[in-house]
Amino acid sequence: MKCPNQTCENHYTHGPGLIIKHGFFTPKGTRQKTQRYKCKNPSCATVFSARTEEDVAWQKKPEINAPLFKLLVSGVSLRRAATILSVDFNTVLLHFAHLATISTSYIQVDELETFVHAKACCLSVPVAVRVKTGEILGFAVAKMPAKGKLASIGVAKYSWVVDERPAKFQAMVASITPCLKAAATFKSDAKGAYKTWINAVVPHVKVEQAVSNKKLPPSAAKPFDGLFAINNTFARMRHDMNRLARKTWSTTKSIEGLENHIWLYVAWNNQYFIK
Repeated sequence: MKCPNQTCENHYTHGPGLIIKHGFFTPKGTRQKTQRYKCKNPSCATVFSARTEEDVAWQKKPEINAPLFKLLVSGVSLRRAATILSVDFNTVLLHFAHLATISTSYIQVDELETFVHAKACCLSVPVAVRVKTGEILGFAVAKMPAKGKLASIGVAKYSWVVDERPAKFQAMVASITPCLKAAATFKSDAKGAYKTWINAVVPHVKVEQAVSNKKLPPSAAKPFDGLFAINNTFARMRHDMNRLARKTWSTTKSIEGLENHIWLYVAWNNQYFIK
C-alpha cells in the first residue's frame, strides 16, 4: 500500500512502517468489511482503503453500471431503468473513457433533429461517422429555430430563436481533426452550408455532397444510398435511444441529459470497454 496523497512523501516512497492499519468500514453497496489504512507521515495522516483509488470508489451501487449501460442504449428511458434496477433516479450516473484516437480518411456527416421539452424547442444533433467501421467520431447538440407551423410558437411562447448550428457543427468537426488523415474526404447531403462549415475548420479536406433520392424524377432509377453509414446510424439511434423515437413520451428535458445519453450510445456503438 502507498499513501494516495500525491503531496505526501509516502506516495512516492515504499517501505515497512510508512503505512499502518487503521480499523475497518463496511460500504453500503457491497456490505463487505474493508480494511482502512493510515499514512504515518505526521504532516499527512491521510486515512484511506484499498478502494480509494478505484474508479467506482465513491459510487454507492457500482454493481448497476453494467446493466444500466445496456438498458440506456436499448430503448429504455432513464426513469424506467431506475425502476427496473430498483435504484433512485439520481443514482443513474456513469463515467466512461473518451473516444480513442483513430486515423481515417472517409467521414460522413449529417444532422439528426429532435427537441427539448416541447416540439417548438428544436435541437440539431450533428454527427460524424467513420464509414469503414461505423464508429461515431463526434457529435454536438445545438439549438435551432423551429420550422413550419411550429416556428411562430417557438418564438411567441418559448423565445426559441437562437441558431447554434454553425458554431456547434464546426466545433464538432474541430474535435475530430486529430483523427483525419492528410487526404481526408467528408461526405454530406446537398445542404449548401455544410461545405462552408467544414472547410472553415479543415480547408484541406475534400467535401462531397450527395443528391437526395427524393429530388430525382419519378422515372429515374434510385441509386444506392450514398449516405448509408450516417443514415443507418441515425435510424439505430432513434430505435435504441427512447428519447429520440419519432413518437415517444420519453422526451428530452435538458440538453445536458441528451448529451450524456448520446455519449453512452457512442460508447456502446464504438464498443468501448466500460468498467
